Amino acid sequence: MEDHTGGAAQGGALAEALARCVGARIDAAHANPATGLVALAVYDGTRRALGAGIGPRVSGVGILPRLPRLRAGTSHPLVAAMRAHLVGRRVLAIEVRGDGIVIVAGDDDAVMVENDRGGAWGAPRLGLAAPEAGLGPAAVPEPGLRPAAVPEPGLGAAAPRLGLAEPGLGAAARPPRLGSSPGARLELVPGRRGEARLLDAAGHLILRWPPQGGAPQAAVAYPADPLAAGAALVEASDDAAAGQEKAALARAVKARRAALERRAEAVRGDLGRLGSVARLQKTGQLLLAQGARVPRGAAKALLDDWETGGKIEVALDPSRPAKAQAEAFFAKARRYQRGEAVMRARLAETERALSAIAALEADVAAAEARPESLEPLAQRARSLGVSRAELAGEPGTSGARALRAGRPAPRRPFHAYRSASGAAILVGRSAEDNDALTTKHARPHDLWLHAKGVTGSHVVVPLAKGASCPADVLVDAATLAAHFSDARGEAVCEVSYVQRRYVRKPRGAAPGAVVFDREKVIAVRIEGDRLSRLLATKEEG
Repeated sequence: MEDHTGGAAQGGALAEALARCVGARIDAAHANPATGLVALAVYDGTRRALGAGIGPRVSGVGILPRLPRLRAGTSHPLVAAMRAHLVGRRVLAIEVRGDGIVIVAGDDDAVMVENDRGGAWGAPRLGLAAPEAGLGPAAVPEPGLRPAAVPEPGLGAAAPRLGLAEPGLGAAARPPRLGSSPGARLELVPGRRGEARLLDAAGHLILRWPPQGGAPQAAVAYPADPLAAGAALVEASDDAAAGQEKAALARAVKARRAALERRAEAVRGDLGRLGSVARLQKTGQLLLAQGARVPRGAAKALLDDWETGGKIEVALDPSRPAKAQAEAFFAKARRYQRGEAVMRARLAETERALSAIAALEADVAAAEARPESLEPLAQRARSLGVSRAELAGEPGTSGARALRAGRPAPRRPFHAYRSASGAAILVGRSAEDNDALTTKHARPHDLWLHAKGVTGSHVVVPLAKGASCPADVLVDAATLAAHFSDARGEAVCEVSYVQRRYVRKPRGAAPGAVVFDREKVIAVRIEGDRLSRLLATKEEG
């Protein structure tokens, strides 16, 4: 960070306000990368918050009257890095420079200084450098102590290593704690294209945000009234973030409505197949009566239709005798009949959800872009199956990226369902998709399920490493494994389950075919209410 004293000369009021933060403990670090607001909360008997806007939506610096309401979670890289290297430590120094602000933080008992008696651990007295002077002689050590001759990188050649002044600490300071960290330095460059840089005590870059770096302006204009500037900064950030959240909420609700419409159309198609039950039963009867006349290995058969006097062409499995395949037609007809009640219940549930999502879509369009107005709407959206990632418009999700680019989201090889506790259950969409789900998406410690002894979908329950699957989630997943298999419609079904690490795909095996070890089996009784609840949570792939 280059030294530009012209801008710093305007920052006397800010430097005076920040001087009160020196020696305070850093209690929290927050950021809203979408707007560019970075905030540090400190405490020394009085709570204060320093805020800097580094763009793209907000810029400037000031003392915040409150923390921003809308901010990134702790998993965001900038927030995680600040929490790891700054929070819990004390502010050792703050410098207001022409091109930004430097905040030095560390443990007060892990600062190395020299004294006139051969060197010791101590805590030199720290003063806040005057804006026009830089961090130099203004950092006055305790009598008999002088700062170690290692300048802080980026603070200028005259900047010494700094310690924290504490009453009662002099030349006979405490030794360092084992394992204590020497702290870190945060450099904030306010501006529409500014940046935040976090460095360790040796000056090595820990993290830069934005990752590609900004284009800092030559000098920063500091406010004459830091309190008023901070109030305006946090309000502008929340307003800009709320506008983005409203847009993301509207997109997510629209996408959910489209998914529900696709589901309703699919269920109507399933119900339409109920008309084929009589044809399937008739084909089974004709094949049972005339199968002996069909040559072994035939891929199709022409059967006499006794009712019409014509012919019926039937596709066959060449590996099985034609007569033996009659039961497959009867079984398919039975599955359609048994699934009718479930399909009609699912259609009714989907139509109710469509009605609710349409009402929510209208409310979102009419809502003010303010956190207190949007949060109840976001809760309604989550209750209707919209994920938190979709609501946040997280850039890490391919669906969110595609949505912003105006492209359809890439097809997933699975549909996701939710247990009563909210746990995700992934169900393969086809034989090829089963392979992709099991070999590419499932992790070794996830739970893998499959209906025992019949053809069906692979089912995966994502689990944390070392975690076991809760009993209710296991039953829900087994219910889905049974439903999406040739055992659909049976009252009871056995389902195999193992950790994904014990499932393997043999070389040359057919799509969806796998082998597994350490099998466990659960006999699940299919409950209509449970199945309907699970099917209603479907998230389209």
